[in-house]
Amino acid sequence: MKHTSPSRRGWWLLLLVLLAACTPAAGLLFSYSSRGAPSVSSEHNLEKPAPSSEDKGIVCFGQVDLIHGVTALVPLQPGRVAEILVEEGQTVAQGEALVRLEDGPARSRLAEAQAALEEAQLRLKQVGKLPEQQRSRIAQQYDAVNAMRDRLSAAKRQYARQEKLVADKLADEKDLAISKDHVHELEAMLSGEEKRLDDLKRQDIEDDIRRVEKEVEVMKARYDQAKFALDECLLKAPRRGTVLRLLVGPGDVLGSQSKQPAVQFAAEGPQIVRADVEQEFIGRVTVGQPATVEDETNMGLLWKGKVERIANWITQRRSVLHEPLEFTDIRTVEVLITLESGQPPLRIGQRVRVRIQKG
Repeated sequence: MKHTSPSRRGWWLLLLVLLAACTPAAGLLFSYSSRGAPSVSSEHNLEKPAPSSEDKGIVCFGQVDLIHGVTALVPLQPGRVAEILVEEGQTVAQGEALVRLEDGPARSRLAEAQAALEEAQLRLKQVGKLPEQQRSRIAQQYDAVNAMRDRLSAAKRQYARQEKLVADKLADEKDLAISKDHVHELEAMLSGEEKRLDDLKRQDIEDDIRRVEKEVEVMKARYDQAKFALDECLLKAPRRGTVLRLLVGPGDVLGSQSKQPAVQFAAEGPQIVRADVEQEFIGRVTVGQPATVEDETNMGLLWKGKVERIANWITQRRSVLHEPLEFTDIRTVEVLITLESGQPPLRIGQRVRVRIQKG
């Protein structure tokens, strides 16, 4: 009688172990469809839109959202967080302060801008008196010109008298020369006064006034910028809504290049569902079709709505979260579902099952 050698028996045992290990893997590979989707259960097969047996509609998955999405709030003014004024989940009114930054430097810049503005306003008040002052100076210059003309006329008469006395040999010629030089001096002085009068007449006081007015406008703009910077040290709610998440705390520094928001905020308004319909089934969806929305984890709850909009481009799924058994390389079209009013609210970001019924 022949006995099987120990080495051959070991080989047979190893072959049986490998066969047992490969059988489940082969079954799992066989369960994949031609598109690569695993047929784990009938529930997960709904991930691939397929016509309903009842109404030949479309079944797909979607997410609850707002019409304009969740708002990421970031203060325009960089700085260090001094205080958090709200809590997550709190409902706030429009303009209510959420986060306060340290505002010492901003207050100093505002005080500096206010002082510069007040100084410019004082200069504007002063130049407002220039037209009256110019009229007064022109009148005074007219008087100076007339007085110089009178002096020149008297000097000329004195020169003529000295000239006659010299001709009669009753005066010295040196006195005549002095009188002549005095006449020339007064003529030069008269010419200077007349030029000064012309300069006063040509001077445009309105240019000076407009220049100071523009300076006041510049200082006013700087003051407004400083005041805006101080206001931005308070991060406020843009509308009435709910604080979803606080992403900063006291002591955190928010820079101008920071990509992370300080607060994620949901503005008050109607909720929608963004459903992902695969490309091959989008031809069976039209605007106005009725739709039902079902909570993925609680199939007893239903919400009614209708197709409000169909995206005009085909892309990957909007969701960036990795969902189990969900393939991210499938080309889909986003369909926006509006919900009827009066229904209980859903949670933003909640994953739901959508059935778009045949119209």
